[in-house]
Amino acid sequence: MNYEIKVFSKLNSELKEYWESLESESYSYCFQSYDWFENWINNFRNDNENYSICIVIVYFQSKILSIFPFEIEKKFNLKILKWAGGAQADYCSPILNKNFNLDEKDFTYLWEKIIKSIPSIDIIYLRKQPENIEKIKNPFVLFLKNYRDSSTYHIFLPKTWKEYIDQILKKNFMLQNLRKKKQLKKLGNLKFKIATDEKDKIKFINELILQKNARLSSRGFKDAFKPEDLNFYKKFEDKSSIKMKTHISALTLNNELIAIHWGIIYKNRFNYLLLSMKEGNLDRYSPGRLLISLLIRWSIAKKIEIFDFTLGDEDYKKSWSNSTGTLFNYVQLNSFRGFLLYFLIKIKLILKSLDKKNYLRKIILFIKNKF
Repeated sequence: MNYEIKVFSKLNSELKEYWESLESESYSYCFQSYDWFENWINNFRNDNENYSICIVIVYFQSKILSIFPFEIEKKFNLKILKWAGGAQADYCSPILNKNFNLDEKDFTYLWEKIIKSIPSIDIIYLRKQPENIEKIKNPFVLFLKNYRDSSTYHIFLPKTWKEYIDQILKKNFMLQNLRKKKQLKKLGNLKFKIATDEKDKIKFINELILQKNARLSSRGFKDAFKPEDLNFYKKFEDKSSIKMKTHISALTLNNELIAIHWGIIYKNRFNYLLLSMKEGNLDRYSPGRLLISLLIRWSIAKKIEIFDFTLGDEDYKKSWSNSTGTLFNYVQLNSFRGFLLYFLIKIKLILKSLDKKNYLRKIILFIKNKF
C-alpha cells in the first residue's frame, strides 16, 4: 500500500484546513475535533517545554485517510509518544475517514511507517483508547496488544421518554427518582435551567468548579480544578459551532444552583462530562441524579441518538445505561534506553487490567491526593 505521511509539529492554517475537511466526513469523537484540540493546546501545552505536538496525517491515493493527534512528552530524559488530550480527553483515538478499511497486515505496515516518520522516540504509551470509534472498530485495539483499562457506559436513546423508562430503567430505580424529586419540591421552587446567554454560562461554570473542589476538599482531596482548567471550559463558549455545541445546565432550588452539568453535543451524541452538586444537607435527595434524569429526557426530546457517560465506570452510570464499552491502554518499546520505564508501565497496565474492581486505581488516587 502506498501511503503518504505528513507530520505537523505546530498548529497552522494548513493543518486546520486538512483536519476540518476530514472531520466532517469521519469517524471521531468530540475530543479529537479541531476546536477541542486547539483549545486544549492553547490552555495546557503552549510554552510547556516538556511537550511537543506531533500530528500525523496519512494520505492514500491523494485523499486523507486518517489523522493521528499525538504529542511527545520528555520525561526522565526519554521521549514518549502519547495521544494528545491529556486528562481532559475522555477518549483518545485517531480520526478515521469513513472509507477507512484496513486489515491487520495493512494497519501494521502503516503503523510501522508512522513510527519511522516521527523523530526518535523511546516509548509509545497510548491510553484511554475506546474499542470502537463511532461505528467501526478502533484499529489500535483490534490489531495491537492492548491492556484493559475500564468500562464506559452509554444509552442508545429510544424515541420517547416513556420507552426509556419502560424498556431501560428498572422500576425501583425510577420510583426512587420520583420520590426524591417529590421531596425536593416540598422544599421550594425546583427548576431545570439551561444556560443560554454568556452571563449564565460563565456563572454556571464558575459555580461548577467551586462545587467540585468543595466536595473533593471535604473528602480530604486536593483541588481537582486549577485556573487553567477553568479557562479551558470557559473558552469553549467561543468555540461552539454547528458541529460542536456546549450544553450547560443546572437544577435550581429557590434560584440556588444545587447541581450543575457541563457537556458537549457532537455528531448527535450527548457527551456527559462534568457534574457537580452543592455540598450540604441536600445530598439525601440526590440532586445530581435528578439532573441526569432531566438531561436524558431533554436529549430524547431533541432526538439525540446517544447519551454517552464517557470516561469513568462508576456504578451509577450503569443504572441509566443500556450499552457498555471498554477503554484500552497500549505500550511499545522503541529504543533500548527506554526499557526500564517501558517495563514499569507494562507491569502497571497488567495489574490494572486484572483489577476489575479498580482497587489499585483508588489506592493510587488516594496516595496521589494525600501527599
